[in-house]
Amino acid sequence: MESLDLSSMAASIGVSVAVLRFFLCLVATNLISFAWRFVPSRLGKHIYSAASGALLSYVSFGFSSNLHFLVPMTIGYASMTIYRPLSGFITFFLGFAYLVGCKVVILCSHWFYMSGDAWKGGGIDSTGT
Repeated sequence: MESLDLSSMAASIGVSVAVLRFFLCLVATNLISFAWRFVPSRLGKHIYSAASGALLSYVSFGFSSNLHFLVPMTIGYASMTIYRPLSGFITFFLGFAYLVGCKVVILCSHWFYMSGDAWKGGGIDSTGT
């Protein structure tokens, strides 16, 4: 079986390869979530969810985005461990503070290094830019 030529597929529908990979992962999410029902144990479901989520985000955005996803996940689990009644509130505000901080750093580095060429070429990252 031939491997998929993503560049020709992306060109035929008028999007970049990064956007096509994101779309394919979005479609694959339906199949992966359907298979989740058949995982027998609670621990197995946690492992399946973590592994499939990490794989999909890796394919969509690359390895560095998986590292950025670890921070909000750690905040969420830590807040549930430390103070469960306010864990949603803590995770929401600290998670968004982290994302805003990352966005400010990204915007400053784009301005400083003039690295917006990849974005102009149709690239995508986990923040949507």
